Amino acid sequence: MNQKLHTLSFKYLLVLIVFIPISIFAQKNKVLIVSDTWPQMDVLANGLMEHGYVINKVNEEEIESDLSGFDFVFMYIHKTHAPRTERALIDYTMNGGSLIVLHHGISSSKMKNPQWLDFLGIELYPRDHKQYPWKVLANLTYSMVNLYPEHFITSNGIKYEKVTTFNSEYDSIYDGVFSSFQLINTELFLNQRFKDNQRTVLFGFRTEDGSRIQPTSGWYSQKGKGMVFYYQAGHEVSDYTNPNFLKILLNTLEWNPS
Repeated sequence: MNQKLHTLSFKYLLVLIVFIPISIFAQKNKVLIVSDTWPQMDVLANGLMEHGYVINKVNEEEIESDLSGFDFVFMYIHKTHAPRTERALIDYTMNGGSLIVLHHGISSSKMKNPQWLDFLGIELYPRDHKQYPWKVLANLTYSMVNLYPEHFITSNGIKYEKVTTFNSEYDSIYDGVFSSFQLINTELFLNQRFKDNQRTVLFGFRTEDGSRIQPTSGWYSQKGKGMVFYYQAGHEVSDYTNPNFLKILLNTLEWNPS
């Protein structure tokens, strides 16, 4: 009888060992996507679901004020966003959430959202600014350059295609030779200026001809109890079908900053 109890207890312990990691993962896989443009986000959602994430999608006007029920929130809003959207995203992050801002989450339309840019620590200047004019480069191929080779987000499972010389137009502390991969026939923003050094830079971009090189393709910053991440790629559907860029986003969700 005692032998049977011992055997049952051992089997029960094995079941706990097997299922505890699964239950822990299940508690960290709820994702919300807030967007006003859906073809790109539908592709992203499918890619995340294939890796076990539970996806909720809302248009901006449907966003709730309390987002604390989500482990991660993606923001992909092209237009100037409403004050309640801004407040919900900032509160979510400051209270411990992980916010991932994509592409035009930092674009010229956000000049009308100064509190949002201040929260991100970004300054954008008008198109006629003498030194750092806002500009969009469309329909081009560029390299996404790994400026932090030792980081989990930039290294885990990513297959870099080439080695690229990076001589930044500003912030020359990032200059060097780094691994990179290409994004094809997509869009690029110039002069997303950092207002502070309260961030960790992960990626920069370099155009094919080397005429524009800036350290603004990917970064993260702690905000209150939470984290905000920004990735400038993501204008085209093809950006999200690029296995390297999708892997970067998955690494962002999987990375443990502690």
